[in-house]
Order: sequence, then structure tokens, then C-alpha cells
Amino acid sequence: MQRAQELEGYLNALRLHPLAGHSQSLHLFLTLPDHLGIAWPEVSSSLLTRLTEAGTSTAVKVAEGTSAVIAELNNENQIMAGEDNAEILALASSEGLRISGVLQSVPKIESTIGLIGDQSQKMNTVAMELQKLVNTVFTHDKQYSAPFETLSSGLLRCGRRTNRLAIELGAAAQSFTLQHKLCRYERLAFSDRRSALIRRRDARKEADKKAQKLFMNQYSLQSMGNYGKLEGYGRDATMSDEIAADAVKEADHIGHVLQCEVNRVSQLRRREWSMSIRVMAANLREAHAERAAIWESCKTALAACNTD
Repeated sequence: MQRAQELEGYLNALRLHPLAGHSQSLHLFLTLPDHLGIAWPEVSSSLLTRLTEAGTSTAVKVAEGTSAVIAELNNENQIMAGEDNAEILALASSEGLRISGVLQSVPKIESTIGLIGDQSQKMNTVAMELQKLVNTVFTHDKQYSAPFETLSSGLLRCGRRTNRLAIELGAAAQSFTLQHKLCRYERLAFSDRRSALIRRRDARKEADKKAQKLFMNQYSLQSMGNYGKLEGYGRDATMSDEIAADAVKEADHIGHVLQCEVNRVSQLRRREWSMSIRVMAANLREAHAERAAIWESCKTALAACNTD
């Protein structure tokens, strides 16, 4: 049920996205009458197809290290790919450092929340064992059973409160987990930009080569009256110029979308992370106060037992 709610929330957010909400891929995904494995092999009903896709995606997951992120998004690699936009160069450098920090920090936050949940389970287990000890050993000796009952009650209440804290922190940390997942897709977006720049560079080189060939042979072909070959050279040069112009437009479009999306996600991150940090701090403060009160009451009860 929780997984279904998460998927529903994700699809609704995707549908309302300013760019992805109008994409043909999303429309195909939501309206495809056949099995989704026809369009996306990673969800195919064929085991062999899924294994092949998993093997292909393993290479991408291996490169998730922080050093790889910094090396991938540094200015040198961007310039070598042909990046000539100063804003995107600065953006790639800053995002490389940020992604590196996120990849290091968010797993630590998730591990800490998991440790808090494990601590609550261990407290509950110890409390149940103490209660079992009281019921089996100290049944007829209330003088010795009272301290153990007090300790068992304190551990049980503290374990329940700690478990609630782990749930609250896990809910508040969803924004951090989301940004951790988005790091991979942001790196892929910068990779698309580099690929577009390489295609633009290659298309421009090919167009220059065709234009140079036309220029070098134009007068000789005209003097020889070989107008058919001259027209062929002209068509090749024109087609190469059109391909180069399309490559320039594609690279500019990808760069514009990249900048808009990074800025949009950045604004979303600032707002959600600020709220999440405040909620987590409030949860920790409240849980600490309640657990302190639990153990103060246990201390008072144990002092009363010793007095009796």
C-alpha cells in the first residue's frame, strides 16, 4: 500500500512537471496498450531481456563514486567537449561539488535513521525479555520483581518512542533521498549536453570540410563545364550546413533545458531541505524530552522501590 502511494505521488509530480509532463515518452508510457517491456526492456516479461538490460545498467551504477562525479563535471572535461557557455561551465563546477557532497552525506543520514530504528527494536526486545523474566522467576517474590518491572516498562516505552522517532525522521528525510536519486539524472543531463556539443563540433567540422571542398573545386569545375559535379558539391555543402545548424539548435536547447531544470530543482531543494531540517530538529528535541521524562519517572519509581 505504501509503495502504491509513493508511485501515485511520483506519477502525479511527473504529470505536473513543466517539461516532462508534455513529453511524448510520458504520454506513451501512460497510454501504451501493450506490455511496457516492448518500449522499455528493463520491465520486460522476458527474463533474458531484463538480465541483458541489468548488465548494461551496471556500468552506470559502478561510476557513482564521488571522485568520478568531480572529475566528470570539472571545467577541463567540459571545455574539451566544446563547452563555450560560461554559465554552464560554472554550473557544472558547482553542481559537481554539490552532487559529491550529497552522495556522501545522504547515505549517512539514512544509515543513522536505520540505526535509530534498530535501537528501538533492541529496546523492545530487552523489555520483553525482562518482562518474561519477571513472569517466570519473580512471580512470587514481588520485592525483587518490582525493579525489573520498572526497567522493563521504561525500556518498552522508550523503545516505542524511539521507533516513532525513526518513522518521523524517515518521513522528513524523503526530500534528501529524492535529491540523492536526482543526482544520477542530473549527471546524465550534463552527459547529454556534452554529447550534443560533440555532435555540434563534428557537424561543424564536416560542414567546413564540404565548404572547403566546394571552394577548392568551384573554379576548375566551372572552367571544365562540369556543372553536374559542381551542383553535387553544392548540395553536399548545403546539407552539411543544415545538419550543423540543427546540431547547434539541439545543443542550445539541451543547454537551456539543463539550466532551467537545475535552477528549478535548486529552488525546490532549498525550500524542502529547510523545512525537513526544521522538522527533524523538532522531532529530535521532542523525542529527547519525552525519553528523558520516561527515565526520570523510572528513576523515581526505582528510588521508591529501594525506600520500601
